[in-house]
Amino acid sequence: MNRKQGSRIDRMWGVLGAVVLLAAVPALAQKTTATIRVDLSSTSGATTGVTVRAVNTNNGASATGTVRADGSHFLTGLEPGEYLITATLPDGKEVLRTVTLQVGQTVDLKINLAEDVALDLGQSETVVVEGKTTESSTSEVATNVSREEIENLPQSTRNFLNFAALAPGVRLSNDEFKKNYSSGALEARNTNVFVDGVSLKNNVIEGGVVGQDSSRGNPFPQLAVSGFRVISQNYKAEYEQASGAIISAITRSGGNDFHGDLFLTYQNKSLAARNYFDVERGDLERPDLLRSQFGAALGGPLVKDKLHFFASYEGNVQDRSNLVTLGNPTPENQSLFGEFEGSFKSPFREHLGFGKLTWRPAGNQTVDLSASIRRETDIRSFGGQVGFEAAENVRNNVLTAAARHQLRLGALTNEATFQYLDSQFNPTAATPDLVGRDFSGVIRLGGRDTSQDITQRAFTLRDDATFANFELAGQHVVKTGAKLSFQKYQITRTLFGNPVFRFREDAANNLSYDFPFEASYGVGDPKMAANNTQFGVYVQDDWEIARRLTVNVGLRWDVESNPLNNDYKTPEDVRAAVEELARLVEPTNGPDFFRVENYITDGNQRPIFLGAVQPRLGVAFDVLDNGRTVLFAGAGRYYDRTLFNTAVDERLRLLYQVRTFQFSQDGSPRNGQPTIAWRPEYQSKAGLDSLIDQGVAPSPEIYLLENDTKPQFTDQFSGGVRQQLGPVNTSVTLTYIRSQNGVGFYPANRRSTGNRDFIPTPGGFGNVIISVDDRTSSYKGVQVSAEKRYSSDLSKWGIQWGASLAYTLGFAEERGSTFNFDYPTVKDSPITPTDTDERHRLVLSGIVGLPLDFKLSTLITLGSGLPFNISDASQGFGPTEYEFRRNGGRADGFIQFSQVDVRLAKDFTISGGHRISAFAECFNLFNAKNFGGYDGFIPPSTDAANPKFGQPSSLVAPPRNVQFGMGYSF
Repeated sequence: MNRKQGSRIDRMWGVLGAVVLLAAVPALAQKTTATIRVDLSSTSGATTGVTVRAVNTNNGASATGTVRADGSHFLTGLEPGEYLITATLPDGKEVLRTVTLQVGQTVDLKINLAEDVALDLGQSETVVVEGKTTESSTSEVATNVSREEIENLPQSTRNFLNFAALAPGVRLSNDEFKKNYSSGALEARNTNVFVDGVSLKNNVIEGGVVGQDSSRGNPFPQLAVSGFRVISQNYKAEYEQASGAIISAITRSGGNDFHGDLFLTYQNKSLAARNYFDVERGDLERPDLLRSQFGAALGGPLVKDKLHFFASYEGNVQDRSNLVTLGNPTPENQSLFGEFEGSFKSPFREHLGFGKLTWRPAGNQTVDLSASIRRETDIRSFGGQVGFEAAENVRNNVLTAAARHQLRLGALTNEATFQYLDSQFNPTAATPDLVGRDFSGVIRLGGRDTSQDITQRAFTLRDDATFANFELAGQHVVKTGAKLSFQKYQITRTLFGNPVFRFREDAANNLSYDFPFEASYGVGDPKMAANNTQFGVYVQDDWEIARRLTVNVGLRWDVESNPLNNDYKTPEDVRAAVEELARLVEPTNGPDFFRVENYITDGNQRPIFLGAVQPRLGVAFDVLDNGRTVLFAGAGRYYDRTLFNTAVDERLRLLYQVRTFQFSQDGSPRNGQPTIAWRPEYQSKAGLDSLIDQGVAPSPEIYLLENDTKPQFTDQFSGGVRQQLGPVNTSVTLTYIRSQNGVGFYPANRRSTGNRDFIPTPGGFGNVIISVDDRTSSYKGVQVSAEKRYSSDLSKWGIQWGASLAYTLGFAEERGSTFNFDYPTVKDSPITPTDTDERHRLVLSGIVGLPLDFKLSTLITLGSGLPFNISDASQGFGPTEYEFRRNGGRADGFIQFSQVDVRLAKDFTISGGHRISAFAECFNLFNAKNFGGYDGFIPPSTDAANPKFGQPSSLVAPPRNVQFGMGYSF
């Protein structure tokens, strides 16, 4: 492979990797469990003979601490939740703490045996003291989201991913149909979500998480989520397939008491303010809106202390309406197309289910069996100048299943897991029998042109072993593991399988609505399938060199058998055409513009990539040895994977060919290109098939994948301080992230003299689109957080309250995009702000308990706004005159995004622990107008100025709306 690495940072990673291999023993970083380290002290110095035990107050599960050489007791593999920690002295006296563990935490608990036993005063042998939980031994940049926040903070969609915004450096998508998240300068595809350790990574298409790229639905029932951890940087070696932020969530489990929940929310159009732009256009009637969300959960014992169950269901019913209007409502167009205008319903239905069994056959073993299901349909993709006939039904189906066995043998904790994932994304035309008709600038009629059926199935085996008592120049907690996943991908994409005929009024070219000037039609085999095996192995060591200094050292290696169509063979006619094209473009573009030998393959030119070696290093220093002031720093390399969809078009575009037909009234050439004389019988699939049979249809485009494509990776560097101020935990983090090997495409049959100066492809083919892995990005940021957990601390009147702050100052830049048609190559593209480059973002949350069992909460988001593109034609539209400045514009004003959400709830307690609640939520309380869709067109200097330049055309967040709900729990 002739590639272009070798920078100083790359050499540094080579040295660091060697150090890890030679000197490091592995580490503890739990996806779904937590750890407690108990340090015992006594005025006499004697702590021998003490037994430390942790008991889960929900289900009775217990674990005994391992005594290490330094006298501390270590408990690993604990399910997050509330625990009663008991330190039993040899004389039978006990000291107790109650500690709440969250996902992935390593909690340091210090107990002075002499002081606590002295509190007894001879009246009792048991003293309970509330424990303070601090993290002082990890370098992860992470934020935990509790069940308290999930249940009480306002949100309209019940998507638990929304609360990832509580972590600095993480951004949620404002697109209603792409409910995902991203971080740094990276896209959503670079993230990953784990639920009970099951990876929901989408290996095929965009979105990061299966089902979230093009959906307004939720990935998982929120009732079933107990809490989650957002790790934006320096996550440890057990996490894979992500180069951006990850989320590790855990589900609720049944306990020794029966608990249940019911809820219902409701909203209709009278509870939503009108859209600003609808009012501006004079559309005073409120669009239809009905949203009802409902669900139930039940958990409890089947056999006390032995076998527990939990089950939940959530439904989401939405009926909205989209307004179809003509783009150019002249009297003539009104008479021709007026009947297609109006308001049409857009229904959405989603069903989410989750079930879990937890069995403890022995005190040192736990078996979890769980499954989840997601089913949704969505009639959408119409409105504006797209008629209801062109709607699509987007089906989204996800099924997961998992079995986990945990075994504790002294200092060893082993977890073996089997996982199954089945995901289907299936958008189909709602009216497939109507051919498409696109009247340029006026309305799009007829059935939708493209349908897709994209599936991903995976069987994954994983084993993780943690050794909690290893001593070598300090105390070590070693974790090591391996993953083997058998993946199957299948894509069926009928691009323009339903033909689209395009019409326009253009007297200069003798065109009218009487016949189409162009048609696009796809024919052939639309299916593409592949099998892929993923293997990963890691070691990780939390090395406590001294009492206050912990070094987190890890190394991970991943490999895949067939990530990118590795066995593809270039057809001979394609080979001949592109080899000739390379000779034609070299005189003007140079030899590096299109290195054709790196795109032609006989099935042996794409070896498996073995270089995904990922060293990770972190340091945490407890300054005062009390967990209150912790300095931390970390560096690591994180490999992601290239989406399977990236390689599909190389083969699929040849097997399934999209033909573009040019028509005219008499068959005369237009703009120097030949046309076909129009006949009415051509306006059907059969008519276009006859043209293909006659051999007059154009040849397809060619897509070529670079043979030595490498997976994308990031190098991440962070450093900062965590400070505990009473019950408030704060942190300040400096971050730098550099990403390489992003895949982008550009046309190989274009001269570098201008972005519209194309060369005809030999062999009669269309454009030749080639890939390179030259996209890069960088992110520099300052992240500030502060959090007080919900409690009565800092309250004179004993009022319980909690709050959090997450501020991000970030600069996100990148070179290149997915499709690059404005500069000769990706390398020639300028460095520009990314689509998510919001310099300032502040997220505030708060929950306060009020008298009479009222509870008030709020979620406030303020941002400085995103950039927009500028299309500069001030010098003209010629190949060397027109300039596209990606994300070159920004709106005036410091605060461009502002949303204040509030929730007021009232509980009514019934006897026997039963409770009814009623709540009201208001989203965008002050009806802030969060604009988007800014006009960035600069016309030629000879024309009048664009009066709409820099002006918005849409809202990126809904106007003020209210939702009511009720709940019942016991």
